[in-house]
Amino acid sequence: MSSDHNSRKKLSFLNRYLTLWIFMAMVAGVAAGYFTPHIESFINSFQAGTTNIPIAIGLILMMYPPLAKVRYENLGEVFKNKKVLGLSLVQNWVIGPALMFMLAIVFLHNYPDYMVGLIMIGLARCIAMVIVWNELACGDTEYTAGLVAFNSVFQVLFYSVYAYIFITVLPSWIGLKGAVVEVTMGQIAESVFIYLGILFLPGYSHASVLSN
Repeated sequence: MSSDHNSRKKLSFLNRYLTLWIFMAMVAGVAAGYFTPHIESFINSFQAGTTNIPIAIGLILMMYPPLAKVRYENLGEVFKNKKVLGLSLVQNWVIGPALMFMLAIVFLHNYPDYMVGLIMIGLARCIAMVIVWNELACGDTEYTAGLVAFNSVFQVLFYSVYAYIFITVLPSWIGLKGAVVEVTMGQIAESVFIYLGILFLPGYSHASVLSN
């Protein structure tokens, strides 16, 4: 029996077909918005500032188990690896934003609202799914937690700057209409704390109890 078969056998039914569930959720969301236009206002009624409460609860439940397994005392080793940190910065803050910007310009230049939305998504670093995919792949939890935290700090500091450059300045340079998106550093910090900081604290406490 191959090791690949053994790895698949260890995954639960939900985990094994996680990609399928994600695509089904995307299709359901698009269909709900198309056939029930007023659903947006219903969903937004659960909004607190820039945070959607049901989404926040779902992400917390999804990310807590992996973060509880992190050996936080070993995170210092992650930040000593300049090669990994540098590669992460290039991928997340050079290649990622540039790629999403080009895709938005090429395919959505006639739909400015969608173009801006795609660019904004491209500028936001993924937190939840990185941790979940790493857990399913049996990856290094310390490196994942360290890199997620590292990029979250950069997101707080530079998301507003990137939004101004990629949404307001660059489109006008190539003849497209730019947009002004007001996203403050405080709003980004609040979102990062809700989606990540709140999880790191109990995760660290739980991991400390297990290590003792």
